[in-house]
Amino acid sequence: MLYFGQISVWGILLVIVLTGAAIAMLWLVDKKTVKKALLPRIHLPRVPRPLLLPLEGAMLLSTLALTGSMTLSLSCHAFWPLFIIMLLCLFYSTPHAFDVYLRSLKHTVTHRRYMIANGATHLESIVPCARRALRAAFLPMLWQRSSHMPLAMVLLFSALLLCGVTISAAIVITLMTWAAAIAAAVLAIVLTIWLADRQLFDKQGNISF
Repeated sequence: MLYFGQISVWGILLVIVLTGAAIAMLWLVDKKTVKKALLPRIHLPRVPRPLLLPLEGAMLLSTLALTGSMTLSLSCHAFWPLFIIMLLCLFYSTPHAFDVYLRSLKHTVTHRRYMIANGATHLESIVPCARRALRAAFLPMLWQRSSHMPLAMVLLFSALLLCGVTISAAIVITLMTWAAAIAAAVLAIVLTIWLADRQLFDKQGNISF
């Protein structure tokens, strides 16, 4: 089990030097990417109020599940920092993915009615829309230019070094957190779609919002 030790002065200096060098190299390669990473513009889509409860409940359940599974191999003292990091990641990705799902449902009304008229079930008719939502959920978590995940992982790695964690342990924890965030994003949007299904559709299968 891993425990946080005392803050090391040499660790602070090392993190500052490495972070500064990394930002300087990125600045020379692509200034726009550095500006987007350091000054992110977060725009959250508007979700109908009746669907906010399923969305928030799915985010909370996914965060608790993945954070609890991670703390089984780490110290219990790391639960709340990991919980906050995971929730912030989902706060950025899940509303966008759910908005993609809602817009996809509205744009494919004719196709879904055609599938149902030809014998498809309600679940089969919404699968294409759910796939688009899943892609929108985990793609921001990947190592892409438009993603804020690299900056978050660098900050987490730096914070672990400042807390006295060894470099090898910090790398392992950072990679575990990254993988858990991707899994939590996928789980959150699946739970959101499942919990909001009854409120989103009426008895005839039409969208209520």
